[in-house]
Amino acid sequence: MINNKSYRFLISLSLIAFAINVNAQLLDSIAIDTVPTYTLQKALKQDPLKVYKLSLKKMKLAELPSEILQFKNLQVLDLKKNKFKTFPKKIATFNYLQELDISMNKIQVITKELGELVYLKKLIANSNKITSIPPEIKYLKKLKFLDLWGNDIGSLPTEISELENTLEEIDMRVILMSNAEHKKIKVLLPKTKIRFSKSCNCGF
Repeated sequence: MINNKSYRFLISLSLIAFAINVNAQLLDSIAIDTVPTYTLQKALKQDPLKVYKLSLKKMKLAELPSEILQFKNLQVLDLKKNKFKTFPKKIATFNYLQELDISMNKIQVITKELGELVYLKKLIANSNKITSIPPEIKYLKKLKFLDLWGNDIGSLPTEISELENTLEEIDMRVILMSNAEHKKIKVLLPKTKIRFSKSCNCGF
């Protein structure tokens, strides 16, 4: 039998789980278009659970400000034109993130934490120095658009083929890549619209 102390503990856990579910809110595309985009300064003056879109562009950031971790319902995050050199791992905190812009930074590595963003629909990562995409991208079952324009990527992981029915478009222009690699990617994603620049025929 469950004693009174254990029973009260189980009730407490249930109430906490219920509270989390009440506060969580995944917006549809129409709703996302209607909610405001806040700067960090303005977001900190709002109810943190009602901050859905946040712009931190052009702030010379090399890491995420700890203050933004309170925005549990964040669904659009703009980090373009900063000084990130690696994928900010704390982004995985935002369970409901649907759009992420990390373009025009100095990012060389996208870490496995990317795979935790299971609601992500759009990833904009152009104009970085990214050399590879982690195999964990296979977990992004809702991803529709991937922008890798102007990076140093030589190939895509074979695991990306698990997104063939959902990934609608990839922009891979201004990337030095062989014709053979172009063909491999097309085989992995036969239903996806893929934008390549002319092959370099460089053998890698």
